[in-house]
Amino acid sequence: MRITTSQLYDNLLQGVQQQLNIQNKGNAQITSGTRFQTPAEAALDYRTSLDIRHAQKSVDGGIEAIAIAESRLAVSQNHLNNMGNIFSRAQTLAVQQASGQISSIDRQAAISEITHLTTTMLNNANQKWQGQALFSGTAVDKVPFVTNAFNAGTAVFAAGANTSITNISQTANPSAVNDTYAVTLDAAGTSIASITNSLGTNLLAAPVPLVAGANAVTLSNSAELSITYNGTPDTVNQAGGSLTVSGATAAGSVSYAGSDQDRVVTVNPSLQITSNIRGDDPAFTAAFQALQDFKTALQTNNIQGVTASIGALTAAGEALIDITADVGARIDALQITKTSYEDMKSHFAIRLSTHEGVDIASVVTEMKLSEIALQASYSQISKLQNLSLINFLG
Repeated sequence: MRITTSQLYDNLLQGVQQQLNIQNKGNAQITSGTRFQTPAEAALDYRTSLDIRHAQKSVDGGIEAIAIAESRLAVSQNHLNNMGNIFSRAQTLAVQQASGQISSIDRQAAISEITHLTTTMLNNANQKWQGQALFSGTAVDKVPFVTNAFNAGTAVFAAGANTSITNISQTANPSAVNDTYAVTLDAAGTSIASITNSLGTNLLAAPVPLVAGANAVTLSNSAELSITYNGTPDTVNQAGGSLTVSGATAAGSVSYAGSDQDRVVTVNPSLQITSNIRGDDPAFTAAFQALQDFKTALQTNNIQGVTASIGALTAAGEALIDITADVGARIDALQITKTSYEDMKSHFAIRLSTHEGVDIASVVTEMKLSEIALQASYSQISKLQNLSLINFLG
């Protein structure tokens, strides 16, 4: 079979193109640091790279979620520590004020200080992080705790079996008590034998004789009721009905106005982390109530009330310490999880580098060999061109 000059020339050009491709590929690999840049170069390897990068993205998202939860809890813990310090001072103040030897000047100074401590407590409880309330649950745009004006509450009467009591209403509630009062008549049906609260405690100092019409009754908690008696005794049924009071708030008392839902961050589809402390935790209610009761006892010069406040303030402070410790435990757990995710991030980075990374020394060697082959091809083409010219002239 005769090989023509044209065939030789075409073969040499193909060889040149092959070596040029090797040179271009080598330059691209050295520039990018990777073995391939497009799916066409290595479809299976490219798909593997995409899978690794997808895993990296998930890990990065988990690390970001952990960082958010950790930061939010750390800021919350700082304010909880401040609250704990407030109660340490309030307890000390209560112990000092429980002495009967305290002067009126010292008492007024204590009232001023407890007012300041309550304000500081409220400020810490209403703190924000990144423009969002810390302790209001998912209602991040709301102030978690609000100071109430006095409200006597709403009273609802429920008739009992006794037919002589036609209505019960509340006429005064100076202590802003929310409770349910059950009225019981004596066997003769002419006197109120007892009025008990939801705990079963009788709030009457003595039975109250009934007259036809409205009967004013003052309870031991200072609430005042009006009980309407029709004048006809019911000697069969003693249950005179009940009155439920709700929505009562004392002036200066503090109420929670946030959400009952937690703020949750998703680390991965199977791991969700609660990243907040909600203000409707009973510890907050007890804390504000203890401060208010202590202030009231100071204002009324109630030594017994001041003494009782020592225990209430101590219990409230311990409850806040428990919450703070819980937050600390959560942060510790998050740090362990974060370390695990950072290890995964390093693992995927190494795996991707190993999978995509190019052996520069090997590529350079291949390019040098390709350069030699390319120069040889150019030399052969030059000789072939000269030979073709001689044949043409001959």
